[in-house]
Amino acid sequence: MPRGRVRAIYVTDANTAFWVWVDRDAFADPNRGWTAAPAGAASPLGRGFLPRRVVGIDAAGHTHYARVGTNLCPLWTTEGATWTVEGTDGQLYTAHRVGRQEEHAVG
Repeated sequence: MPRGRVRAIYVTDANTAFWVWVDRDAFADPNRGWTAAPAGAASPLGRGFLPRRVVGIDAAGHTHYARVGTNLCPLWTTEGATWTVEGTDGQLYTAHRVGRQEEHAVG
Protein backbone atom coordinates (compact mmCIF):
# COMPACT_ATOMS: atom_id res chain seq x y z
CA MET A 1 0.00 0.00 0.00
CA PRO A 2 1.27 3.53 -0.70
CA ARG A 3 2.79 5.50 2.14
CA GLY A 4 2.33 9.13 3.10
CA ARG A 5 -0.49 11.63 2.96
CA VAL A 6 -2.17 13.70 0.30
CA ARG A 7 -4.29 16.85 0.45
CA ALA A 8 -7.85 15.84 -0.43
CA ILE A 9 -11.19 17.61 -0.73
CA TYR A 10 -13.84 16.96 1.92
CA VAL A 11 -17.34 18.14 0.97
CA THR A 12 -19.64 18.85 3.91
CA ASP A 13 -23.33 17.99 4.00
CA ALA A 14 -23.94 21.71 3.32
CA ASN A 15 -21.91 21.28 0.09
CA THR A 16 -18.90 23.33 1.23
CA ALA A 17 -15.46 22.08 0.19
CA PHE A 18 -12.48 22.00 2.58
CA TRP A 19 -9.14 20.26 2.31
CA VAL A 20 -7.91 17.61 4.76
CA TRP A 21 -4.88 15.33 4.98
CA VAL A 22 -5.73 11.76 3.92
CA ASP A 23 -3.56 8.64 3.87
CA ARG A 24 -2.54 7.77 0.32
CA ASP A 25 -4.08 4.30 0.52
CA ALA A 26 -7.45 5.77 1.60
CA PHE A 27 -7.21 8.40 -1.15
CA ALA A 28 -6.62 5.67 -3.75
CA ASP A 29 -9.84 3.85 -2.80
CA PRO A 30 -12.57 5.17 -5.14
CA ASN A 31 -15.30 3.98 -2.74
CA ARG A 32 -14.27 6.68 -0.24
CA GLY A 33 -14.98 9.67 -2.50
CA TRP A 34 -11.72 11.62 -2.20
CA THR A 35 -10.46 14.02 -4.87
CA ALA A 36 -7.15 15.88 -5.00
CA ALA A 37 -6.96 19.36 -3.48
CA PRO A 38 -4.75 21.67 -5.53
CA ALA A 39 -2.91 24.36 -3.56
CA GLY A 40 -5.26 27.21 -2.71
CA ALA A 41 -8.37 25.30 -3.86
CA ALA A 42 -10.12 25.41 -0.47
CA SER A 43 -9.63 26.28 3.19
CA PRO A 44 -8.47 23.59 5.62
CA LEU A 45 -11.17 21.84 7.65
CA GLY A 46 -11.33 23.43 11.11
CA ARG A 47 -10.24 21.63 14.27
CA GLY A 48 -13.72 21.93 15.78
CA PHE A 49 -15.31 19.77 13.09
CA LEU A 50 -15.41 15.97 12.88
CA PRO A 51 -15.90 14.63 9.35
CA ARG A 52 -18.31 11.83 8.57
CA ARG A 53 -17.00 8.27 8.72
CA VAL A 54 -18.17 4.72 8.33
CA VAL A 55 -17.80 1.97 10.92
CA GLY A 56 -16.85 -1.57 9.98
CA ILE A 57 -15.86 -4.91 11.45
CA ASP A 58 -13.30 -7.35 10.06
CA ALA A 59 -13.47 -11.16 10.16
CA ALA A 60 -11.71 -11.23 13.55
CA GLY A 61 -14.32 -8.89 15.05
CA HIS A 62 -12.10 -5.79 15.20
CA THR A 63 -13.77 -2.41 14.68
CA HIS A 64 -12.42 -0.06 12.01
CA TYR A 65 -13.33 3.47 10.91
CA ALA A 66 -12.93 5.15 7.53
CA ARG A 67 -13.45 8.83 6.76
CA VAL A 68 -15.18 9.49 3.47
CA GLY A 69 -14.88 12.57 1.27
CA THR A 70 -18.53 13.03 0.27
CA ASN A 71 -21.95 11.83 1.29
CA LEU A 72 -22.42 10.57 -2.29
CA CYS A 73 -19.51 8.09 -2.35
CA PRO A 74 -20.26 4.36 -2.57
CA LEU A 75 -18.94 3.52 0.90
CA TRP A 76 -21.31 6.05 2.47
CA THR A 77 -24.34 5.17 0.34
CA THR A 78 -23.83 1.38 0.91
CA GLU A 79 -22.93 0.57 -2.70
CA GLY A 80 -19.38 -0.21 -1.54
CA ALA A 81 -19.95 -2.09 1.68
CA THR A 82 -16.30 -3.08 2.32
CA TRP A 83 -12.86 -1.49 2.46
CA THR A 84 -9.33 -2.69 3.07
CA VAL A 85 -7.38 -1.94 6.24
CA GLU A 86 -3.68 -2.59 6.81
CA GLY A 87 -3.13 -4.11 10.24
CA THR A 88 -0.17 -3.47 12.51
CA ASP A 89 1.17 -6.82 11.33
CA GLY A 90 1.34 -5.53 7.74
CA GLN A 91 -1.48 -7.82 6.59
CA LEU A 92 -4.53 -6.53 4.72
CA TYR A 93 -7.96 -7.04 6.27
CA THR A 94 -11.40 -6.40 4.84
CA ALA A 95 -13.76 -4.34 6.98
CA HIS A 96 -17.49 -4.78 6.36
CA ARG A 97 -19.55 -1.66 6.90
CA VAL A 98 -21.97 -1.90 9.82
CA GLY A 99 -22.78 1.77 10.39
CA ARG A 100 -22.19 5.43 9.66
CA GLN A 101 -21.31 8.39 11.86
CA GLU A 102 -22.54 11.79 10.66
CA GLU A 103 -20.26 14.84 10.54
CA HIS A 104 -20.60 17.31 13.41
CA ALA A 105 -19.00 20.23 15.19
CA VAL A 106 -17.37 19.64 18.58
CA GLY A 107 -17.15 21.97 21.48
